[in-house]
Amino acid sequence: MTIRNEFVPIAILGLVLLALIALGVQGLPAPLSLLRLLLGLFFVLLVPGYTLQAALFPRAGDLDGLERLALSFGLSVAIVPPIALALDRLPWGIRLWPIVVAEALFITACSVVAWLRRQRLPPAERPAIAIGLDLRGWWMSQDRTSRILYAVLVGALLTAAISAAAIILLPKPSDYFTEFYALGPEGLAENYPRQALVGEPVTVTVGITNREGVAAEYRVEIWVGEHQVGASGPVRLEDGETWERDLDYALPEAGPDQRVDFLLFRDDDGEPYRSLQLWIDVVKEEP
Repeated sequence: MTIRNEFVPIAILGLVLLALIALGVQGLPAPLSLLRLLLGLFFVLLVPGYTLQAALFPRAGDLDGLERLALSFGLSVAIVPPIALALDRLPWGIRLWPIVVAEALFITACSVVAWLRRQRLPPAERPAIAIGLDLRGWWMSQDRTSRILYAVLVGALLTAAISAAAIILLPKPSDYFTEFYALGPEGLAENYPRQALVGEPVTVTVGITNREGVAAEYRVEIWVGEHQVGASGPVRLEDGETWERDLDYALPEAGPDQRVDFLLFRDDDGEPYRSLQLWIDVVKEEP
C-alpha cells in the first residue's frame, strides 16, 4: 500500500486525539486512556517535525526514509520548547488547551505549506510512503548501519509503549490516599470558629474519605499544645466510603492565636497519617 498524501491520516488521528482530550482522562476506559497517551506522544515527538521537514524538503529525492524519520524526531524536540516559551509569555500560559491549539496550528500550517509545495512538483517527484508486508525482504535489503539504526528506533518505541502502558494500566501509589478535611458551620471550608471562651465547646465538622484501595481504620485526635482536647473513633471505612462527624473540643487556657491540631491516625500506626490546623483566640470571658 502506498500513501501519497499522509496529511489526511495525520488529520484524522489529530481529530481522534482532540476528542479524547475533550473527554478528559477521568472516566475513560484503560484502552482509550492508553490510546490518548500514545497519540499524544506521536503528535509531540514526531508529527510537528515531520510536517516541518515535509515543508522544507518537498521532493522525494531530497531525503530518504530514514533521514526523514530521524529529522522528524530531531525537529520535534527542537520545536516544542519554543512553543512552550511563547505560551509562557502569553496570557493563556502553559496549560493543556493552549498547548494543544498551538501544536495544532503549527502542524496545520506546515502541512498546508508542504502540500502546496508538492502540488508544484511532477507526480513522480512527490514523496510517498510505501507500506509493504514483506518485512523479511525489506530487512535483508538494508545495510548494517541501517539495521542498527532501525533496531535502536524500534527498541526506543517499544520501551516508550511499554512505559506508557504501565503508567496507564498499573496502579500507582499516588492514586491511593485518604481525604481528611474540616468544614465550617455552612458545610464549607471557610468561616471556622475564630473566637471562644475558656472551656466553651467549639464544634467543627471533620470528614474522612478512604481512597486507599483497601479498607482502613481511622481515629481522630484533637490537640492544643500538649493537651488533648477531643477525640473520635476508631471508625472503619471501606474503599470509597466517607465519614463525617461534628466534633466538639474546648480550649483549657486563654490566649490569642492558639493552634488546634486535628490529627488523623490510620490503622495501628502511632504516627499521624494526616493533620489539619485551625487557629482560634481564647478569652476568659465574653467580650
